[in-house]
Amino acid sequence: MASIDFLPKRINDPPVVFRGMTMREVMLMAGTGFLVFLILGVPVAILFGMPALAPSIAVLGMACALGAGGTIMRRLRRGRPASLLYRQISWKLASRGISLGSERLITQSSVYRIGRERRPQGGLR
Repeated sequence: MASIDFLPKRINDPPVVFRGMTMREVMLMAGTGFLVFLILGVPVAILFGMPALAPSIAVLGMACALGAGGTIMRRLRRGRPASLLYRQISWKLASRGISLGSERLITQSSVYRIGRERRPQGGLR
């Protein structure tokens, strides 16, 4: 009978694409950088009277966001599970009253009792 000598730990993890980020994170960083720098580039394009300056600034900002975002994500994730960062973000949002999706997280600290108590030693009473 054949047996498996090893169990792959990261078989279901998304592959790393660029600077330690997954494809989802690359798209998030690129989109955010593009939109932020497009908004910043529109007044500059109007000021100089060059409409092509706005998308050029947006693409430059997207490249900067990818470079900086990859460095930040790598530092935040170092030595931790891949899902920990997302769990921390969802917990911080939930503690401020913002819930994403159908998941509800426990945000208050208290003592929970399950109804069972230890019986005293030394026989029945």
